[in-house]
Amino acid sequence: MDAISWWCSGTLGQPWTWQYRPLVGVWLLAAALGGAYALAARRHHAEAGEVAPATRHYAVRFAAGLALLVVSSEWPLGPLGAGYLASVAALRTLLLTFGVAPLLLVGTPPWMLRSLLRVRPGSDGPNPVLRAVQVLTFPWVAFLLFNVLLIVTQLPPVVDALKVTQLGSFALDLTWLAASVIVWVPLVRPIPELGGLGDPMRLLYLFGLSVLPTVPASFLTFSRFPLYRLYELAPRVFDSLDPVVDQQIAGLGLKIGGGIILWTVMGVLFFRWAAREQPETVPAVTWPQFERDLERFDLRSHRERPPS
Repeated sequence: MDAISWWCSGTLGQPWTWQYRPLVGVWLLAAALGGAYALAARRHHAEAGEVAPATRHYAVRFAAGLALLVVSSEWPLGPLGAGYLASVAALRTLLLTFGVAPLLLVGTPPWMLRSLLRVRPGSDGPNPVLRAVQVLTFPWVAFLLFNVLLIVTQLPPVVDALKVTQLGSFALDLTWLAASVIVWVPLVRPIPELGGLGDPMRLLYLFGLSVLPTVPASFLTFSRFPLYRLYELAPRVFDSLDPVVDQQIAGLGLKIGGGIILWTVMGVLFFRWAAREQPETVPAVTWPQFERDLERFDLRSHRERPPS
């Protein structure tokens, strides 16, 4: 039982081993989120009297988000990213940002979001919970908050101080996951009460997200010495991978991997927008219909008209 931890954390001086070590906290968090989701869905279905097919689709997406949360936080990615390899930490950041967060968001039905935000139909009274979330998910507030947290959570003093403890590492992961959910709300537009961006502004929003994160990624990529004491002093997982190369891989992964994902999303949104803006195609005209139109508007030549 001594080998069991509740969350991943940096372990200075302890050599890496490929022996499986479960992280109980990861499974407890996934079970708590899944259990609360199932309980709320069951209560809602009991009140509604049936299970709509669309609700099942939401549940599949939410379950996929929980599964990816476990994969990205459990052994081996969790411990490797927390205390051994900066490149794996960057991979976990990408998984949480572009996988776990959007899947959990699009997997939560509108009625469940309204219940969490205490939105009641026909209620005009003050709702501080909804108001606070509206402020946090306002597009440019979410954009600024996400990028500030991206920089702060990548600062060497923050990483070296927090990742060496299970509580600190958990706080970093939870903070980053919350920031990722917030930044996706203006793009997903889950419920009208939270607003969102139109198609042109969504493209601009995504473009900004693809540009600003390159700043901290560039520091990791072009630095000639290790920035993180945690990863510099960690025992080598692979003898051929020194801390500087590992750090450069982390920077390139954040820059290129995140850029590819964001530009792919931009491409999909652009072509969907273009398809919606395209005028409807003119229906094909058959020859009999063409002749009827000629007769209707008296456009046939005099030679073809019968004698009066």
